[in-house]
Amino acid sequence: MAHFEDATNEYSAVHSSSENNVLSQLRRATWLSTTKPQMLSDPIQGRFLSMISKMIRPNRILEFGTFTGYSTICLAEGLVDGGEIDTLEINDELEDIQIKYFKEAGLNDIISRYYGHALEIIESGDLKGGYDLVWIDADKEHQIEYVEFAIKNLNPGGWLLVDNVIWGGAVLDKMKLSRPDSGASRIHRLNQHIVNHEKLENVLLPVWDGVQIARKI
Repeated sequence: MAHFEDATNEYSAVHSSSENNVLSQLRRATWLSTTKPQMLSDPIQGRFLSMISKMIRPNRILEFGTFTGYSTICLAEGLVDGGEIDTLEINDELEDIQIKYFKEAGLNDIISRYYGHALEIIESGDLKGGYDLVWIDADKEHQIEYVEFAIKNLNPGGWLLVDNVIWGGAVLDKMKLSRPDSGASRIHRLNQHIVNHEKLENVLLPVWDGVQIARKI
């Protein structure tokens, strides 16, 4: 997740509900103990994920990219009683911090953690499907495969959220788009795939680093 610290973002954060104490502690622990803490969702994006989840009231959530578990906890805030989350993370060295803060949030029993490359996990057949909400914030090389998996495994009317779809503005850079293997080109192809998909209706929000919100028709 890219961070854009400007006056508008600061104003928005001040006039939005605050993260709870567990999330605040997890934020501090992430910055103290990981090598890429900037991958953490900022507080306002966390409140956005929580609010979307509370609107949807999902029974089952799938998350691509657990990191230290901040977004997982935010998404869990909207689950119905008895709901559950499957979350995928490539770095198993983050397991201890995830377990600690999932336990503190009272969520250990409803979160199933899968470690490994997301593409290999979704091809393994281990995931149950039947999701109401899918959040994608993982590697950018296989985003279209993740979106296709999400569509196949979302319930009708289910929701898909994809992060980093503006890629720091690179999707507007013609020089970067001229290189097929650039991050900008990959993200641009992803956005085209989503907007043209017959099973989706979507809106791309130009906030943070861009968020796709799509509904399975």
